[in-house]
Amino acid sequence: MHEYSVTKSLVDLCNQEADKNNLNKIHKITLKIGRFTGFSPDSIKFYFDYLKPNTKCVDAKIIFKEVPIRIKCHDCKQESVLDEPLFLCPHCGKTDISVISGREFYVESIEGE
Repeated sequence: MHEYSVTKSLVDLCNQEADKNNLNKIHKITLKIGRFTGFSPDSIKFYFDYLKPNTKCVDAKIIFKEVPIRIKCHDCKQESVLDEPLFLCPHCGKTDISVISGREFYVESIEGE
């Protein structure tokens, strides 16, 4: 259900940006979404389709750019991409790691007229 509130904020932000930049309609929104956020692109698209009528986003499409979970191990100094948020270094098995990417959630671009 977290996807509803972030999608509502997304629609509001896009409408504000459209007003600020004198856009009558938004055609495309490119959204960067990290795998570590836990947000489902399918759920965001579902709520977006529900929320966009009667807004400047009514005809807009969302393009998702998924950002992988990338970690760096402090012990062996290796960087790795993880499929799941299991915070073990796949090289040495240690847990002293930093998350480099995968937490992103932001609008990369808005296109309209």
